[in-house]
Amino acid sequence: MAAGAIAQSVKVGYVSLARIEKESAASQHALAVLKQEFEPRHQQLLEFQKRINAAREQFGKDRERLTSVEAQAKGRELSDMMRQSDQTAAQLSEAFELRRIELRSRLIVEVRAAITSVAEAGQFDLVLQEAIFAGPGIDITELVLKEMARRGG
Repeated sequence: MAAGAIAQSVKVGYVSLARIEKESAASQHALAVLKQEFEPRHQQLLEFQKRINAAREQFGKDRERLTSVEAQAKGRELSDMMRQSDQTAAQLSEAFELRRIELRSRLIVEVRAAITSVAEAGQFDLVLQEAIFAGPGIDITELVLKEMARRGG
């Protein structure tokens, strides 16, 4: 009986981090920052790849008319361009991922601060971010979203 009385006095809340990442202004801002930072570099890479494809097509057309030395030089030039494109793509992907992780870490700090504020104001004993099942009665995600909006995040 004592265990049942203790269980009834515990106030539990659940927060859906996936929903916060999808709906919060802070998350939307982070996505916009990523796009703004990386879209120009992505476009440059696409343009470079288009130039490589055009050079490859031209090489295919001109190959018969080129001397073997010229064909080898053009082939090396194309290989160098493709290698440079691959390296640039890998570097861009790595930089994007590092920046995404950095922005997500900042978001998590904001989310935790909002959760703590909501938990303290609502006198929650326990707030979970992951659960196999959480009934709608303990879902405080909306309160956390409102708290983040109030804080400017």
